[in-house]
Amino acid sequence: MTETKRPRKRVDPVNLLLILVVLLLAGLSWHRGGWNLAWAGVKEGGLLFVRITPLLLAAFVTAGLIQVLVTTELVERWLGASSGWQGILLACLGGALMPGGPYVYYPIAAVLLRSGASLGVLVAFVTAKNLWSVSRLPLEFALLGPQLTIIRFGATLLLPPLLGLLAEALFGHRVEAIRRGAAA
Repeated sequence: MTETKRPRKRVDPVNLLLILVVLLLAGLSWHRGGWNLAWAGVKEGGLLFVRITPLLLAAFVTAGLIQVLVTTELVERWLGASSGWQGILLACLGGALMPGGPYVYYPIAAVLLRSGASLGVLVAFVTAKNLWSVSRLPLEFALLGPQLTIIRFGATLLLPPLLGLLAEALFGHRVEAIRRGAAA
C-alpha cells in the first residue's frame, strides 16, 4: 500500500509576525504593570473588536455582493489592463468617493483584483482613497482650514493617477502572480 502525502500547509508569515508582536507587547505590559496592565490591554483589544465587527461584516458582505453583481468581463473592460488611463481615472474617482476606512475599501480592492482589474487601477484606487477622500474634506476644512486643505489637495492631485500609471508600467506584467498570491 502506498501512502499518499498531503501537501503541507504553509504558515502565513504575517500571522506569525502578528503573534510575535502580541507576545512582545503582552510581555512589555506585564513587565511595566503586571497582569492587571496586560489584562487591561487584552480587554481594550476585545472592545475594539466588538466595535468594529459590524463594520467588518458590512464591508465583507458589500465586497461579496459586488463580486456576484459585477462580472469579470465588466471589470476587465472598464478597469482591466486594456482600460488604460481611463480605467485609472475611473479608479481614482471611485477611490475619492468611497466612504469608510480600510475595512471598507480593501475588501473591495481585493474583489476588483480577483475580478480582473489591472495593477495600476488598484494602486490608483487605494491611493485616491487615501489622498482624495471626499468624505474627509469637510472635517479637514473645519480642523485645518480651507487654505491648508486646498494646498494639501492640490499638492496630491496628480499622485493617484501617476502612481497608477507607474505601477502598471513597472509591475503590471506581474498582476497574475499577485492575484495568485492574494488568493493563497
